[in-house]
Amino acid sequence: MPLLALLALLAAPAHALGKPEYELELDPYYSAAAMTVAFSSGAAEGKADEEFSTYRDLTRQALLPKFAILEASVNPLPLLGVGYRAVSEDAYRRAKVTPSLNYIDAVTTGFEEPYALALFLGNVTDFSKGLKTSGHKRKGYVGYLASLGNFHIMESLVLPDNWAELEAKIKGDLVTEKRKMSFSFRVGGKLHSNREVTDTLYFGIKRDRIDYVKTPLSALLSSGLMYRADFRSGDWRPMSHFVLLEKNFPFAYKARKLTFSLGLGYQWLSKEKYTGSLAARRLRPEARFLLRPNVKF
Repeated sequence: MPLLALLALLAAPAHALGKPEYELELDPYYSAAAMTVAFSSGAAEGKADEEFSTYRDLTRQALLPKFAILEASVNPLPLLGVGYRAVSEDAYRRAKVTPSLNYIDAVTTGFEEPYALALFLGNVTDFSKGLKTSGHKRKGYVGYLASLGNFHIMESLVLPDNWAELEAKIKGDLVTEKRKMSFSFRVGGKLHSNREVTDTLYFGIKRDRIDYVKTPLSALLSSGLMYRADFRSGDWRPMSHFVLLEKNFPFAYKARKLTFSLGLGYQWLSKEKYTGSLAARRLRPEARFLLRPNVKF
């Protein structure tokens, strides 16, 4: 389906496509530039009254692609960890506080690639109708995502690896005067040309909410959750579990709404994730703790 839709996008006359829209997302862990092109007149309209009704409305959308999103992303803090270890291997090893905690890894771990190119094909729902918004991201997406790259990060080491990833995904971003919410639910698989990196199947959830207006439940709801489980393709043997809990603390700075967040996490990585010479180069134990401070714009 993604390949056929991509061919249709390339073959379509210019007047049959909507006007491209451009977005820039800046984040210490994941920054991206994206271009959205509509195959039809525009996004479907939806209501964003409550968080769970948003999820429900998106799942009702048909999966026949009507939009294409081209995205180039880079992961700054994981790359910072790579640079730190490249400058001083001794300093990196001394950062090991306990067997399960290296403070460089604890802060920079989050993505196993330095950058990626991606194509999303699916439907877009616009939740902005009738809302007073304070940002340009007010949409939900449901469809397919294909990503690729040529490097892999293992314990702050960059390894040659032509990889490709394909997933089905529901995601969304909604910003109003009262709150900012983002979420994603996905299932997919990842293939590696480096045969010492295990091919995997996975599912993941992510939910992040920031309440700018305090309510009796805002202390609980203004938080984030990320979970991902990976399994070896072929026999479904567990390869990794990643969980991260965040608490969001919104504040105003020069008339801008910013949020400081502090996340605590845990990752289990099977010894069978890497084989051959890569397995021999591993320094980490299977289990480790994560610490993720962040500023969200």
